[in-house]
Amino acid sequence: MTATVGKAKGRALSNIDIAWIVILAWVAVELVIFSNVGSWSMVAFTLVFGFLFGGLAWRFRASVRPAFRRAGLDNIGGFLLLAFWISVFEEVLCYGLGNRVANPILWADIIQVSVTWLFWFATWYLYIAKRYAFSKKEALLVGASVGILYECVSSGTVFGNPLVLLMSPMVVIIYAAIFVLPLQLIDLKGKDDSAWKYPVGIVLPYLASLPMGVVLAIILPR
Repeated sequence: MTATVGKAKGRALSNIDIAWIVILAWVAVELVIFSNVGSWSMVAFTLVFGFLFGGLAWRFRASVRPAFRRAGLDNIGGFLLLAFWISVFEEVLCYGLGNRVANPILWADIIQVSVTWLFWFATWYLYIAKRYAFSKKEALLVGASVGILYECVSSGTVFGNPLVLLMSPMVVIIYAAIFVLPLQLIDLKGKDDSAWKYPVGIVLPYLASLPMGVVLAIILPR
């Protein structure tokens, strides 16, 4: 009897697994809605980058660190290099599929977004992962949630239409696809398991990257 109960507990979904299931289900509903209103570029981008690329990245994530270690890039330099090129790929794909990007000039958008996001990634690598206790799935969810601030707050859309927050699950899926491979090069060694890890893991990377984002938005052509 005890062994059976133990196995049942082992098969039970964790809170973080349930959270991901809810997010995926919500996004599926959003995709149906966007399809019905003819927003095919958003549907295509979410499916190609969020689900196809993100799914493949999650499936083969265990191969990332060994490959970087063999190349002598299992360090902050290799981490930022991987983060940079994934950011570039995401913005080029987003632009190519007809979606609005931060800067309408593609080369300026790539610089603005990829450089700004390096501060998001670096904050996790240098501070958050060393201080706070996260599982990989937790870190992916919390790390990706900063996208809600980038997409809704930095753009100003949430102030004119708070209902845009209903799109948060779709944003999280996209940013998770961006974050999942660089996450594999982060050592999650933190000990602080307090509830503070969740708001800090979302807000601190945003605040760390905000000054650079503002500067680049001002100096780059539009």
